[in-house]
Amino acid sequence: MISEAAVATTAAEFVTFGPVHLDVVDRSRSLHWWQDVVGLRPLSSRDDQAALGVNGEPLVVLHSGATSPVRRGYSGLYHLALLVPDEPALARVLARVLEARSLIGATDHIVAKSLYLSDHDGIGLEIALETPERLKTSRWHGTEHEIVDAEGNRYGGAGIPLDLEQVLATLPDGDPAQPLPTGTKVGHVHLAVSDFDASYRFYRDKLGFLQGEYVPMVGFGDLSAGGRVSHRVALNTWQGAGVPPKPREMAGLDHFTLRFDAPERLRAALSRLDDLERRGGEFWVRDPDGNAILLELQ
Repeated sequence: MISEAAVATTAAEFVTFGPVHLDVVDRSRSLHWWQDVVGLRPLSSRDDQAALGVNGEPLVVLHSGATSPVRRGYSGLYHLALLVPDEPALARVLARVLEARSLIGATDHIVAKSLYLSDHDGIGLEIALETPERLKTSRWHGTEHEIVDAEGNRYGGAGIPLDLEQVLATLPDGDPAQPLPTGTKVGHVHLAVSDFDASYRFYRDKLGFLQGEYVPMVGFGDLSAGGRVSHRVALNTWQGAGVPPKPREMAGLDHFTLRFDAPERLRAALSRLDDLERRGGEFWVRDPDGNAILLELQ
């Protein structure tokens, strides 16, 4: 059996992300990490939460109240991803992350160059530069993954180790201190789920994402919002099938925001949801693992 990522049908993405809200143990400590290591800028703060973003646009909101770091054995956030607009921006983040000794992994997925970090509470973060022009095909043969790049080179697994020296060579001024630039955005949310099929059907059939890679035999799949990359919501069962949702007191995902590009597309999604909750003029839903999602227009 061959499973291949679906070819996107539109140039523009019909769903994008608004802010991702995170529960953290020590908001002041987390705020400094997201600012000094990641490169987001503080935008607003009050007693129980602080927003950070780029050019006044919030991307991450930190909520006080968690009393324990992330622990294994629960569904919830696997990691969130921030996309940078070019390689010099990725190089600046890499230099800053290496200086802070915060890098836990770096992979060239061919379709993206990715840095992997974890904050003080164990919340996972991917910082990536997407490079869809470098990818020809991504296919699963049973449980084996094969990537073929635009030049015909073949790779197994998720890709190859990222060439850190090559990335750093694109940094024009050697200054790692500048913040994340205009064009940085939330790129995807990757979730650990308890029931792969139920979660995949929810994001595809209820919210309207397009099927991308669907590989239940390895407990992984992703879904597209159009565009050139099939990786906007990713799902895995690597914490185990049937695991419970994260406890409220544990650090991790509070909720995330999905923004639809047209009123009729939002209305269509709302009409398919059985457990829609209205809070004033806002529309909220929970996925099969209880992850809260705010639905709105772009």
